[in-house]
Amino acid sequence: MECVSVPVRSRYHPIVTTLRDHGTTPVAMLTCPIRPEHRYPPRDLALRDMREANGRDPETGNGDGNRSWIGLSLAMTVLDSLSGGTGEPAGTRWTRLLTGHDISEPDAAIIYTLRCSLLHGYGFPKPAATFDRVLLLSGDLNAYALDTDDDGIARVSVSVFCSRLVERIAAEAIDGWDDSLIDTRHLSSQ
Repeated sequence: MECVSVPVRSRYHPIVTTLRDHGTTPVAMLTCPIRPEHRYPPRDLALRDMREANGRDPETGNGDGNRSWIGLSLAMTVLDSLSGGTGEPAGTRWTRLLTGHDISEPDAAIIYTLRCSLLHGYGFPKPAATFDRVLLLSGDLNAYALDTDDDGIARVSVSVFCSRLVERIAAEAIDGWDDSLIDTRHLSSQ
């Protein structure tokens, strides 16, 4: 899958568009309980794994979270799953998913670029790919999921990104998930 930059109208925008995703903002979260029959929808498995890697309760999502790159990578996988089928370019699907959940096009492009950088190179995107912004990751609990208020900097609070932005979108976009079941008894640790 090729990652391509999504065109946007302006280089800088001085407004935080993830205002709904602040560390102090409560958010509805899906409950993903242990199932005795060991059959789970992919949504539940993805959310449980993201939460656990992020240092939160896998079933409820409760907890502060941490700045784990693995948790952030799994958060991108959750968003990937929600972005829809493969009939159109991934960047287009991502932009539609994020802008449909109150994130601006420029911020959606930064998040998508981070996703590509993490999942394809396990590193940070170059500033040229994020509108000449240096992307900084933190574990700040009293921050926005993505803060682009400062020219030249894009700050992502990993804990807030996972525990607020991704959880909010997953709860709001519940109908976008694959409804097949995965039998975890067939997953082996050997």
